[in-house]
Amino acid sequence: MSDKLFHAGSMITDEEMRELILFNNTITPYPKLKTLHVLFEEQVLRTPDHVALMLGDESLTYRAVNEKSNQLARRIIELGVKPGDNVGLLTERNFDMIIGMYAILKAGGAYVPVDPHYPIERQHYILSNSAVSLLVSGGTDQVSVLMPDLKILNVRDLVLNEYSAHNLDLSIDSQQLAYTIYTSGSTGKPKGVMIAHHSAVNLIQWVNNSFHVGVNDRLLFVTSMCFDLSVYDIFGILSAGGSLVIAAQEQVNDLNKLLQMLQDYEITFWDSVPSTFDYLIRELESTDVDYKQHHLRLVFLSGDWIPVSLPDRIKHFFPAAAVISLGGATEATVWSNYFPIEKIESSWISIPYGKPIANNFFYILNDQLQPVPIGEIGELFIGGVGVARGYANNAEKTKASFVPDPFNKDYGGIMYRTGDHGRMLPGMNMEFIGRKDDQVKIHGFRVELGEIEHLLNQSANLKAAVVLAKMNKTGQKDLICYVVPAGKFDKHANVDYLKQRLPDYMVPAIWLELQSLPLNINGKVDRKALLDLEIPTEVSKSHKEAVTPQEKIMVAIWQDVFSLENIGIEDDFFELGGHSLMGLHIMSQFEWKTGIKLPLESLFKTPTIAGLLASISDKEEEKKSHSLIPIKATGSKMPLYIIHGDGLYVLSFKDLAKYVDAEQPLYGLQPADLNGTNQHTETLADIASHYVSEIIAHNPNGPYAVAGYSFGGYVAIEMAKQFASLGKELKMLGIFDTDAENVFYAKSWRVKLPRKIKRQFPKLLWIFKSFLKDPSSTLNYQYNLFTKGLRKLIYRVGLRKDPKKEGVYSQINAINQKHQEAFKAYNLEPFNNFVYLFKAKNRVYFVDDIKSLSWNKYAIKGVKVYDVPGDHATMLHDPHAQEFGQKLQEALNNC
Repeated sequence: MSDKLFHAGSMITDEEMRELILFNNTITPYPKLKTLHVLFEEQVLRTPDHVALMLGDESLTYRAVNEKSNQLARRIIELGVKPGDNVGLLTERNFDMIIGMYAILKAGGAYVPVDPHYPIERQHYILSNSAVSLLVSGGTDQVSVLMPDLKILNVRDLVLNEYSAHNLDLSIDSQQLAYTIYTSGSTGKPKGVMIAHHSAVNLIQWVNNSFHVGVNDRLLFVTSMCFDLSVYDIFGILSAGGSLVIAAQEQVNDLNKLLQMLQDYEITFWDSVPSTFDYLIRELESTDVDYKQHHLRLVFLSGDWIPVSLPDRIKHFFPAAAVISLGGATEATVWSNYFPIEKIESSWISIPYGKPIANNFFYILNDQLQPVPIGEIGELFIGGVGVARGYANNAEKTKASFVPDPFNKDYGGIMYRTGDHGRMLPGMNMEFIGRKDDQVKIHGFRVELGEIEHLLNQSANLKAAVVLAKMNKTGQKDLICYVVPAGKFDKHANVDYLKQRLPDYMVPAIWLELQSLPLNINGKVDRKALLDLEIPTEVSKSHKEAVTPQEKIMVAIWQDVFSLENIGIEDDFFELGGHSLMGLHIMSQFEWKTGIKLPLESLFKTPTIAGLLASISDKEEEKKSHSLIPIKATGSKMPLYIIHGDGLYVLSFKDLAKYVDAEQPLYGLQPADLNGTNQHTETLADIASHYVSEIIAHNPNGPYAVAGYSFGGYVAIEMAKQFASLGKELKMLGIFDTDAENVFYAKSWRVKLPRKIKRQFPKLLWIFKSFLKDPSSTLNYQYNLFTKGLRKLIYRVGLRKDPKKEGVYSQINAINQKHQEAFKAYNLEPFNNFVYLFKAKNRVYFVDDIKSLSWNKYAIKGVKVYDVPGDHATMLHDPHAQEFGQKLQEALNNC
């Protein structure tokens, strides 16, 4: 690094110059010729049988992930992908996502992640702007409508056994792109940040060496693959031999499930934005102050301001955790600086930004790109090997943000203009001051306010719109939209307009209607004057004060969570900017203060305080329905009532509701015990009787359509019998992947042993064929089945405490136990109905009758089979839910 260049501005002293040079003395050897997938392949050789991925009860070893990605890579190459090509990746949070990433890299491509929940226009822009040559998909994709010529590889329906599972060993230059991640852009379009292999390899090497990450570590994966934290989460932990525990989307949205996962999987490594972990800690502080998890040793927090009190609060519940603050930019490969938080100083108003990581440099410069004196504020620039290639297909933005590094022409020779202000503290740690421009962080996501404004100003509903971010009382920022409407202001129409084009986190939480926008002396919008405006105490037009004690309690909780005053009981949770973590905190706080449990799904049905409390304001009304849950309550067609499986909760069916006709109502039935009501269920007939009575109370005249998932299939059969005995017309009896023969194998060993012996040969033959077809999945299933049984045995004999016997898990376990006892006593007899069987295509366990799951023995009027993509669990969820929903609607229309 040049002393002369550092001193050229004559603004700093010789001593300051020496300190700044020492501050950036970070050059360290790293395997700069290696690629991300080579790091993984090397680890596979070291620990082939160690668990690499975990999702629920399923797992994949390093060998299995490597072999599957090698096979998929060969198929990708077969479809014409060449080294250097961009390949889109659009999957849910599952094993396919990880295998797809490695396969793309092994084939020589660069992956471009696309969230399947993004608006279709944003998906289209990302894929077209990156000129992807192929889209690796986890299912049916709506974006194909806008891109009919796009080549799509659906991995869920792919058979790869014919492809070699050995490493491809292609010669891939480490300077080649590994991925392009899109962030918010000021012109109304997101910007694609292009990162080379060696840049990510440097980051991974630094983290793993600095924090001794290894085979005993388990990282809980909670971020989106479209968020750059995922780069280390996936490629970093898997290059060190650790295990990546994937939190499914429903778990990411449930604080209690995340806390349980931290315990169940003995998680050692957490990586997220500060707000996510803050909500977890707030939940524990409110509901379980004695919670302790001693395995967590690393907590990485980045992407937003860290509340100064958070590190000490974390250590109360996670005593072994070291809390590390990290910073940087997507344009500089995830993280470029770090600060281990060991002791909070009383004088701090924020956590220090810290020092640069290996082979990265930080400069605090003035407008002439000269270093400012220590203690003075300047703009932060990042140099070194982590700096991105630039923005995809955007030379103008690239030129403006990526400039030659005058202080170090080696190690990239380019520095990134972050747009952040900062200064150097005594002790040579940086302090982050804030943004220089209109870019802000909302829940950890980078948001260009100009992108939102650009879209709003194209709307015919508005004359003008300005979007700003304002700090609330919790230290988080809210998006506020100031609008001048063209006619009568319709807030709902503008929210819907943005939601069709932007992710939810970019939709403003607060909307203020103005007659005109204030201008400064230059005729420009005076943004400072807008920020100085008081936010009206009535945050919606329909403001209604709380009156009852319960309303006042709930309003106080909402005001604390949203950091707003005078929230009314008709205010909408989602329009205020609410998200799942907030919802969970609200429900938990309300139960803690009142003893009344409200399920999270009720917030999605009635997102106002008045709506939430309506079901508990009248105890007689409360008694009328304990089990019937509206999933999609609107529509003129015959409703379908779906009975739960072993999971008990009916939220499993919410994805199906998106793909049935607009006029098709769906309702779910779940045990009344979940709402705190003691349901008398000694037999399956008892369960069926309760559900039939609730359906008739809801829909007295019929006709009726019922369906049962898994265990619920048997309940549906009993309900069909009871509808018939009552003289009610049942037009459709649906079975969702229930094996009729399971009722026999639930009997005592004396009854079932002879038959189990008889079926061993066909079962072993099936396992052998399954192994030849898909060895990894077969071995993983059999291994998980064995370990699950072993865990149950360990819990039963008292060698270890069953973690699921506490809290809500105790309640669910007790209900499941009652159901299992009823199931063991149940005898399935032939019945006088026609069955619509929806059967999962993928099956990892043996069944006696693969064609009709043995229902042709019992359904006197016949069976119609619909094959649904996915397995027993995934068939209900996106992307498989789309085809399932369409076939379900076909059956309903024709029954």
